Amino acid sequence: MTTGDQTPESSDVTETTAASNAAAVETSPAQSPAEPTAASATAPTVTEPAAAAGKPAARPTGPLAARGLGVAKPASPSVSPELLKAAGEAQNATIDKPKAKPGAGKKKQHKVKTSGVTGQNTAPKTPRVKVAVPSLRQELPDDIQAELDAELAAADFDAIMSGPAGMPERKEPLEEGQTVHGQVIKIQTDTVFLSLGGPDQGTLAFEQFTGEEPVPGQSIEVVVRGLNSEDGLYALSLPGSTVAVADLGDIDEGAVVTATVTGHNKGGLECKVGGVSGFMPISQITEYRVEDLSEFVDQKMVCLVTEANAGRGNLVLSRRAILEREREVKRKEQLEKMEPGDQMDGVVRTIKDFGAFVDLGGCDGLIHISKLSWDRIKHPSELLEMGQQVSVVVDSVDKETGKISLSYRDLQENPWDTAEAEFAVGTNHKGSVTRIAAFGCFVRLAAGVEGLVHISEMAHHRVSRIDSIVSEGEEVEVKVLSFDRDAQKIGLSIKAAQHVPESEGKKDVEEVDEPPREPVVKATHSGPLKGGNNASAGGEKFGLRW
Repeated sequence: MTTGDQTPESSDVTETTAASNAAAVETSPAQSPAEPTAASATAPTVTEPAAAAGKPAARPTGPLAARGLGVAKPASPSVSPELLKAAGEAQNATIDKPKAKPGAGKKKQHKVKTSGVTGQNTAPKTPRVKVAVPSLRQELPDDIQAELDAELAAADFDAIMSGPAGMPERKEPLEEGQTVHGQVIKIQTDTVFLSLGGPDQGTLAFEQFTGEEPVPGQSIEVVVRGLNSEDGLYALSLPGSTVAVADLGDIDEGAVVTATVTGHNKGGLECKVGGVSGFMPISQITEYRVEDLSEFVDQKMVCLVTEANAGRGNLVLSRRAILEREREVKRKEQLEKMEPGDQMDGVVRTIKDFGAFVDLGGCDGLIHISKLSWDRIKHPSELLEMGQQVSVVVDSVDKETGKISLSYRDLQENPWDTAEAEFAVGTNHKGSVTRIAAFGCFVRLAAGVEGLVHISEMAHHRVSRIDSIVSEGEEVEVKVLSFDRDAQKIGLSIKAAQHVPESEGKKDVEEVDEPPREPVVKATHSGPLKGGNNASAGGEKFGLRW
């Protein structure tokens, strides 16, 4: 049987393999149009004996044949349904298979790196070993458990549960130069570890303890020198401790050193830091003006290095910077604790016309001139002087601005507490005139107690000028007309304390002649006028009767 004799109506049906379906089918140019094309070569073909002569070959029919996706159901009953089903499955597998990309059938060959010796490959990489994740349900290794038990046995359970190492919590972070209290946690070799409250910890050199050695749990006052960003620990030092200095190269700007004053001049103090000579300007000695520099000679001072130039050999120190830094720390602590009504001691630093400024140790407060004494004073220097130790009462405090108002007189007895009983209404008393005004005069009855005599209560007659009746410092007798304790006002009368004259009942009473008033504008010329007196003005020449 030849290839040209194949028709869809053949009785023998053979199923082609997957390899024959993938191969291309070549067709001769003389092939009849009725013969199967290359598209039909991929599907199973059916062969039969040669058809009758002159009879055309039958075309495939059916819906699948119309789309070229399958073989039409043959009309011959000689084809079994099993063979048709197998042919359809093979055809569908061929259609559903995606088109292969060029070169997809080739397997990618991995390049193998070779070593320097030809023909030898590098050893394969060692696979990573997975580490088991620790489980809370499993027990710790013996060595770790033993170390943990030892640490817990040495620790104080009450101290752990009481808070952050027993230190109070802070609202603000630590600042350089701040003085705080720390609790010793442990000591390792030459380093002392301290807890500063909360999560903050610091280290302190063991060599700074020249006296008694610290022990764990001990509370120590330290100064913050900085923060080590690598380990997150603060660098600490004991108050007053400084760095050791051998030459100028050991000193950096900003370092804290101990200086010994060896002399002075008009510009400041001459100092020695180790074996290096330095200078402290007069403005950097203290926070206040210094008059006598000789009192600082042979004294040791903790100073801040503001300039260290080894090339020029300059070393400039400042004690004031250390004092201001410590003062700022004390000021914040003092403001938090200060409340109105607190009694404090201080030193008078400045005296002004309106009051005096007092140094309270960390803060400065103002005593207004009205708060210096219950009595009236003209200037604060009448009661206070520079450098005087005083006791004051906090009148008001503003913690946001830091302004503090003090009172010096509140520690003295308030004379108004007993004045109402002593100066009852209707009683007569003697006092001195302290001040004269246009509306009357003020009379001092006792220390801190004054009353007003109105102009209408000066005399039984009309009074135009107060100074025509009384003068400042004159002692007069007055009568108490009114007393107001809350407002601290007393109404007085001079005429009520005097006897009524006999002519008081007469209607036409002449006012007592007052002394003549002095002219407001005084004459600057004396003697006869240059034009003369009783001389003709020359008006008659013009018909005027002058």
